[in-house]
Amino acid sequence: MFVARKPELNKLKKLADKPQSSFLVVYGRRRIGKTETIRHFCHINKIAKFEYSGKVDQSKSQLIKSFVRYIDRLSGKKTKHSVKDWNSAFYLLTDYLNAQDPNKKIFVFFDELPWIDTAKSGFLGELAEFWNNFCSQQQNIILVVCGSAASYMLKNIIHNHGSLHGRITDIMPMQQFDLSACKQMLLAQGCKYSDKTIVDTYMVLGGVAKYLESLDCHLTPAQSIDGLCFQNDGLLKSEYQDLFASLFRDSQVHYRIMNALANKWTGYTQKNLAKLAKVSSPYLKKPLQELLTSGFIGATTKFRQTKRDVIYRASDCFSYFYNKWMKGSNISNWNHTVNTQSYKSWAGFAFENICHMHSQQIKTVLGISGVPTNSHYWQYVAKNPLENGAQIDLILEHCNGSNNIDIIECKYYNEVYSINKNYKQELQNKINVFNQQTKKKYNIRLIFITIHGMVKNEYYNELVSQDICIADIINV
Repeated sequence: MFVARKPELNKLKKLADKPQSSFLVVYGRRRIGKTETIRHFCHINKIAKFEYSGKVDQSKSQLIKSFVRYIDRLSGKKTKHSVKDWNSAFYLLTDYLNAQDPNKKIFVFFDELPWIDTAKSGFLGELAEFWNNFCSQQQNIILVVCGSAASYMLKNIIHNHGSLHGRITDIMPMQQFDLSACKQMLLAQGCKYSDKTIVDTYMVLGGVAKYLESLDCHLTPAQSIDGLCFQNDGLLKSEYQDLFASLFRDSQVHYRIMNALANKWTGYTQKNLAKLAKVSSPYLKKPLQELLTSGFIGATTKFRQTKRDVIYRASDCFSYFYNKWMKGSNISNWNHTVNTQSYKSWAGFAFENICHMHSQQIKTVLGISGVPTNSHYWQYVAKNPLENGAQIDLILEHCNGSNNIDIIECKYYNEVYSINKNYKQELQNKINVFNQQTKKKYNIRLIFITIHGMVKNEYYNELVSQDICIADIINV
């Protein structure tokens, strides 16, 4: 089953249509669908593929032996001489490719590259030689290297300053599905979920293809989540620890960063995180960049302040869910937990996170997709008892010289949402304090995002410019 991934498939199609060879780097967290995307494209376009995948904890000699056996199987011939290094192994691959039709494209796909490039293996140097002296001289080769380990892919491939420097022709980072693609996948596998249930599922699993694929559509959503996350044989029971170990070398710092961020919704600065992770602030720069690249965290700035005030927040849904509900859990039945007030309070923050993740879709629904914007959080702490403080979790600042500001309120509620008198006063206070602190410089729109829409009462009519249902975002 394969759904969505239109931008990725379009990129691959452009490479396949080029009159020269290409060198593509694909990276993204494990279980996101990197391998399946390459395989699916080759299948639907009937393009030949040489695919070799690294295996964890295998030695150089074991990897080369399996590489040679694979070439022998494809070519129908038995390699007679001993192959002990990657130089000789790539000569075999070159001979195999020379025997293929030069007028037809062929994908040469190295999957899980960090597991192939073992210590002192010499693999990367030979890969560079293979591209420089063979592939780049042909017109039909699409060389694809793929890996889940962000730290390795960034350092050794994308930012390589050695033999691969300047050789990469294309990069394809793969992120998790958005809500729309999530709905497509659930429908394709027979999960006839309502839009709210799709949001509830996304709060737990995010848009990770393998996680979604593992849902049992014959069970209720809560039963399925219970089996995946809370039973001893559940697929995701130990996923969180395995995930970080597979993605990042020396992953303990990454792990501590995520644990800290997942436990404070408003996030932390780099300086704050360094204290919590018990490392120096400069040391944290690299793991933060790797977590950003991998889609685990997001970075927002305080409105009208400098880059030094960047706030990092957990954006990965599964990490956020794990730290709240699975870590040290004694939950025996998830179906009971989802009906508690504690869950409903947490779900409000999780829903806000999902809205942050779908800011581009929100802009499309608002009709401002072409307007450049910056997103911020904003807070004013009262300096004395005579003042009021206020916090706005999502501001869309229009960067087209218009001085327009969208203040967005995200409300997770199982019925049509209605603003009452007390909440109307809270909203008015937010707008008043914002106006006071910015000297009424901006044109403000108050936007609501809800599950089932809003009651158009007097308070709505007085304050709200527009409201969006989650269905609008899912079906954009």
